Amino acid sequence: MDTLQLAAAAQFFQQQLAGQSIHKISAAAGGIYLHTGKQTMACVVQRAPLGLWLAPETVTAEEQSHWSNPLQQRLKGFRIERIVVPWADRIVRLDFSRRHISKRVDQLSVIAECFGGRGNLALLDAQEQIRWAWRWDSLDSPAAPRFLPGIVYQPPESARLFEESLSDPTIWLQCMAPRYRPGSATAQAFIQEQWALRSATSAWWQVKTEAGQNLLYPLRLPDGLPMQAMAPDIALQLPASTLAQGPSPAEQALATEKNRLHQRIQKMRHDLLQWEAPEYYRTLAFALFAVPDSIARTASIQATDHTQGDGRMLEIAVTPGQSLHQQAQKYMQKAMRSQRAVQKIQQRLQDSEKLLDELLFKGQDALPLTQRLPQMQNAAVRHKGQEPTTRGLAAPFHHTIIAGFDIFWGNNARENDRLTFRFAKGWDLWFHVQDLGGSHVILRRENASTLVPEQIIAAAARLALQHSQSRALSAEVDWTEVRQVQRKPGAGPGQVIYRHFQTIRVRRDAHDEV
Repeated sequence: MDTLQLAAAAQFFQQQLAGQSIHKISAAAGGIYLHTGKQTMACVVQRAPLGLWLAPETVTAEEQSHWSNPLQQRLKGFRIERIVVPWADRIVRLDFSRRHISKRVDQLSVIAECFGGRGNLALLDAQEQIRWAWRWDSLDSPAAPRFLPGIVYQPPESARLFEESLSDPTIWLQCMAPRYRPGSATAQAFIQEQWALRSATSAWWQVKTEAGQNLLYPLRLPDGLPMQAMAPDIALQLPASTLAQGPSPAEQALATEKNRLHQRIQKMRHDLLQWEAPEYYRTLAFALFAVPDSIARTASIQATDHTQGDGRMLEIAVTPGQSLHQQAQKYMQKAMRSQRAVQKIQQRLQDSEKLLDELLFKGQDALPLTQRLPQMQNAAVRHKGQEPTTRGLAAPFHHTIIAGFDIFWGNNARENDRLTFRFAKGWDLWFHVQDLGGSHVILRRENASTLVPEQIIAAAARLALQHSQSRALSAEVDWTEVRQVQRKPGAGPGQVIYRHFQTIRVRRDAHDEV
């Protein structure tokens, strides 16, 4: 939620829950549930979807966590007095009170900073001092600590008062997420006017985006897609399972792989735009070759385009002091480099788009973890700070373990290509029998500094010999890091070129103890 969404949700919950007593506080993924006798509100500060949401009472069976239990002990029995967004920086304030028989009134407040990974919850006493926080700051923090026991809560320095931001035309649009902000002054004035007329019962608006996701916003966005009005309680309803249960390792692996492919595809499309079409460079080269060779005196010359029948003139950039035919040769070299780059990028782009389509069209249940890409298999079992292994998972390549080192090899050209350029890391070791066809063999390493004993290198080289076209008793095997291996331009799958390699001679019948 951005600030306007959060403020509209707070306005709705203020009307619904004001005066209600807190029966229980339980843990949600990235936040808390506040249970009252009327409704249950989810307050999420550290994971999507951020903000305030309605949740069904089925979450009352949730167990307490080590951090939600102190909140319940302090707030159980308190009544909700006020739910507001005081600062235009996605910060919610919930005020609570409790009246004793002696008519003494206790006051507590909860500050919820809905900042995603930096989000926090803090409990304040009547003097605005912090008595409990989800995340305590350290005294040696480079930034000024804001969450320390007993200090008065202060919002981030960049936070502005919400009402002041709305009244200032130059900054009030900062309350909206960038993707919602209109560009025209008329649309901005329309949104500002509509916000001033909002009430807790005002409708929310729903629009279906191109990605198939439903977009909810507290205001009708002008000059956009058709939008449908929704009741606030429907718009703010979120299934409890979405918040109560975090994604499984398999779901995390699938989402990570989709995100990686999206970023990779966008980068490759951007790279394609950086390369001029090879025909363009060839056209310039032919035009320069057609003119008499001479030393360029200016930064550009005009020459006839002989690839077209209309005889049009081209303005060609040249380097003064160099001959025109030498610069024509440089344009031909640019054409060759452009052609190779475009072909390589287009092939990788096609492969990535095909793979992404498979992930998008296959349901999560129809895509078992053991049938996914090796990258996703590794992500599913990855532990923080450790390189993943494939032990215990069904790998799509032949696999063996020698003295704790995982070794893989392909069965044909396509498997070799996927093994080397999709599965292997840049610091893994790559083996192939010299000057003959055969399997690519990959020896996995934890990182670039991992030392591999000579016996293990010999054993991996022996596997490369055994799975090659060589029928000799012994042969030489080249090995290097995967980062030194490249696809051979214009060749088929599995054909590579490599440099900075070493060679080891091994025998088929050798049996070193490793």
